[in-house]
Amino acid sequence: MALIKSSSRTLQRQVDLTTAVCQERLLTTHVKHVLALVDLVADRMPFDDALDIYVRILRLTPELARNVGSRALAELGRRGGDLVAEEAQRAMRVPEVEPEEEVRPGGARPDALFARLRRRVRGRVQDELRERINLAAARTEDGILETHVHNSLSFARALSAELAASESIEMYLETMMLPEGFADVVYNRALSIIAEQVLPPIRDDAKEEFPRIDVSTLRITPAPEQQ
Repeated sequence: MALIKSSSRTLQRQVDLTTAVCQERLLTTHVKHVLALVDLVADRMPFDDALDIYVRILRLTPELARNVGSRALAELGRRGGDLVAEEAQRAMRVPEVEPEEEVRPGGARPDALFARLRRRVRGRVQDELRERINLAAARTEDGILETHVHNSLSFARALSAELAASESIEMYLETMMLPEGFADVVYNRALSIIAEQVLPPIRDDAKEEFPRIDVSTLRITPAPEQQ
């Protein structure tokens, strides 16, 4: 990378170590959300189908897909799940990525997160399932975003002795190969968090307050209770 071409070997090692930690954290986020999706659609489709949907929508690389599937199966096993060996083997099948899809290391274009699934289920399943998926989509997108923000701040902290925070965050975005639009959101969110800690606070009377919205009155189909 351009930012570290002339940097010390110590810095390069720190970058490598921090990258490994960040990739593990992102994998954990994927596993958490794929299991949440599995739980949400458990009454409509088996684990392997839910995993297939998740992998295709996020356009995960085959390696990441295998890692996510393996970790998810292990977690289900710890929960005491009753997946038989045949189903487990099917679940570990890595879906083929369609030719026109661009695979990105660490995940898909976040701006397209779950969009293809919304189109895929429209008109094919009941509205209840589509509503669950829409809610899961928003939650997953936010979870992945927050993980990238946290990771970028980890980079800033780990490399603070040699790089400015903005440079470290840019290095993280480059390392993870995040698409430009999404990278901008991560960059600004991370710097905003830093700003809240190092800049003088904004006067209370200058803050814009938003009223709390009670979502309990919204018409939302409840998810099925898990066994």
